[in-house]
Amino acid sequence: MTSHASSLVVASHFIEATRDSGYKSLGSALAELIDNSLEANATRVEVVIERMEGAIRSETRVSVSDNGVGMDKTTCSNAMRFGWSSRFNERNSCGRYGMGLPNASLSHARRIDIFTSCEGLTATTTYLDADEISSGRREDIPTAKPVPIGEFLKVHPFKTGTTVIWRKCDRLENRYLAPLVKRLGLELGRLFRMQLWAGRLITLNGESVKPLDPLFQRESCGLIGATEFGPELSYEVTFTDSKGNPSSSLVKVRFTELPVQKWHNLSNHEKNINGISKGAGVSIIRAGREIDRGWYFMGNKRRENYDDWWRCEVCFEPDLDELFGVTHTKQEIHPTEKLNTILTPDIERTARELNGRSRRAFIGVKSSIDLVRKSESLAGRFDNLIEPPEQAVQAIKRTVVLRRGGRGRVGGLDYRFHWGKFDQLAFYMPLLDGACLKVIMNEQHPFVRLAYSEASSRGDGLFDEARHSLELMILAAARAELSLEQNKRALGWSKKFRESWSNILATFLS
Repeated sequence: MTSHASSLVVASHFIEATRDSGYKSLGSALAELIDNSLEANATRVEVVIERMEGAIRSETRVSVSDNGVGMDKTTCSNAMRFGWSSRFNERNSCGRYGMGLPNASLSHARRIDIFTSCEGLTATTTYLDADEISSGRREDIPTAKPVPIGEFLKVHPFKTGTTVIWRKCDRLENRYLAPLVKRLGLELGRLFRMQLWAGRLITLNGESVKPLDPLFQRESCGLIGATEFGPELSYEVTFTDSKGNPSSSLVKVRFTELPVQKWHNLSNHEKNINGISKGAGVSIIRAGREIDRGWYFMGNKRRENYDDWWRCEVCFEPDLDELFGVTHTKQEIHPTEKLNTILTPDIERTARELNGRSRRAFIGVKSSIDLVRKSESLAGRFDNLIEPPEQAVQAIKRTVVLRRGGRGRVGGLDYRFHWGKFDQLAFYMPLLDGACLKVIMNEQHPFVRLAYSEASSRGDGLFDEARHSLELMILAAARAELSLEQNKRALGWSKKFRESWSNILATFLS
């Protein structure tokens, strides 16, 4: 009986099926190519996304170029074979299975071209075209062939290294490039923040990608101001290596706490664009690169709004891939029961503690806000009974605010307290902004620190009423200064009085 060998896959079907391999975004797919560049010792990686105008229609093209060591002819010929890798199943680098380049590329493009040079004198190229394979015209990857160095330098910005070009990017059609590139820059900045901090340079359409710290602590293109919470936790995890030998590796966990007092009054839009809202959870770092983020290792703790105000980061090396359940696309984890048993108790306990701290911080902030609003509201309610400052008259006329019960009278100034730090001796400073009188409270002054300390926000009724009256006195003093604006000499004396008053008050409080 004669048997006939069959190929492992039906190429025409496989090439279409693998295009839906599940990359979450353009950034997660490009991360595979950038991983390859960094593993090739590149110090610079240039990503370009552009719209190419053709004879019939425009086409989106993506290219990733690096100044790494490049590939020889054999490596270039095999680079787009599924499962081939010069470092297959190694645990000392970002890659592992040899699936990243072809898988990630086909998820967004129907044709991929590679151009590479090791020494800058000769160059090699090959390609993979999904249409050729789907139609049955080809079932293999073309053998890499030489390309004139001049042609290589037309597509490659460095003397040596590799350029991967995605053409026929059907998954990027009908996408507006400007917002796409903006989101991509932020995503790459988050995924590769550690490499960027270490001095690697990644550019996107000519602009340097800035690191984005989701823990809000280190140099970042986003908000900075979170503080470390507790010491870094370190766990030595044992496992059996690929040769059957016992081994161990470290998992490191750290937490940061966001400043509720400073950031609570950001608008919802600002909280969203800065990643505060709906950003709760854990950033998973594998080999120095973020591969996932989510609500991991929290046990029975459910996610709440207060959890937006702290962050966690878990770092591990690829030799623990099985325990973390890392997918072949390196963008998800599925932790094993063993790993959950190790990490969950401490992470869940700390998460509950941070949640409670956030809750208490907001209670303190709310108490302070409510008091301030009461004094602001009362002052603004009766300001229309006072002659408005000359410089505010036009602003008041433009707003034409009719207050309830005012019998048609035009409303006066609005009042707002703000807190800040300034070098003047005064504990407050009046600032007229259109039809709003802003009173800036000097956080560095002993009186302000005492009156608005955490201990003073515990909800004591007598203290609350006293502070309310005190705020009205400060608002009245600030309002009185505005009435002197036409008399520069009197205004100067008023400023000196305010500074002298503040200085004497600081002396008494000391």
